[in-house]
Amino acid sequence: MKTSTLGYFGLFLTLLAGILSLGNSGGAARNGNFFTGAPSAGGGTEGTCSTCHRGGNFGDPVLATTITDADGNTFDDTFGYRPGNTYTITVAVGHGDVAPAGYGFQSQALDATNSRAGTFALPADSDGVQITNPGNGRSYAEQSRISNDSTFTFEWTAPDAGTGTVDLYVTGNLVNRAAGTGGDNGSTAPLVLNLLEADLSSVSNLRTLPGRLYPNPAAEVAPVLEVELPTAGAYELRLLNTLGQVMARENHDAPAGPMWFTLPTEGLPPGTYFVELRGADVRFSARQVLR
Repeated sequence: MKTSTLGYFGLFLTLLAGILSLGNSGGAARNGNFFTGAPSAGGGTEGTCSTCHRGGNFGDPVLATTITDADGNTFDDTFGYRPGNTYTITVAVGHGDVAPAGYGFQSQALDATNSRAGTFALPADSDGVQITNPGNGRSYAEQSRISNDSTFTFEWTAPDAGTGTVDLYVTGNLVNRAAGTGGDNGSTAPLVLNLLEADLSSVSNLRTLPGRLYPNPAAEVAPVLEVELPTAGAYELRLLNTLGQVMARENHDAPAGPMWFTLPTEGLPPGTYFVELRGADVRFSARQVLR
């Protein structure tokens, strides 16, 4: 059977799509492809994962990012990051009603001048993530292979004092593991987290306050925070979601000694939340799961 020139061209495009898909499955930035939706190094704006990965029925990736410090405290959107400190960033890539066959992501951090802000690295137990420095002054965290796991973990060391607000760009990918990029779903827009720089004069004397949450997970009853307060005074209790958004807040004028705070969880959907209690010079932080 004779094959037309048009047929050969179509076959070529199909094979090319498959080659590009396989090449980028181990990290697009490694091949000079950048899809975080951030301002690009050469001007303009980077695309997103949906530039190539589209047409699937998984839905747009639902992204959630958690940031914790060396003590396990969650990133504080009021105090902000401490210059030079190292934080662990976990990216979760969610999907719609249909589950994909694999997951991917890409992320970078930029300052107000759209220059690289801080440095990325891999924790000792990291799996499926790589840090790519493509030579354009940028640094990218991305998957090292198509992952069966929808979460990716890497480290970020905050930049020097005076950098100001840092924008963390994150995109995700939901793939079917077929040749080519059709039938996948990539982020159509990035998740952008605005990380404020801490005023060190306000946090230098802040110390961790021990306490416990119970029940955890909690289903039908509101969980309780039990703490020993060192001094009497004003305390703020907050619940944050995995994007760092404050979902509930209460102010308490509490005495020194043992205290029990019932968490304001009414109306909150099931999921993982971060509980914070702050006083003048102390802070409690822990995860709470609601079912």
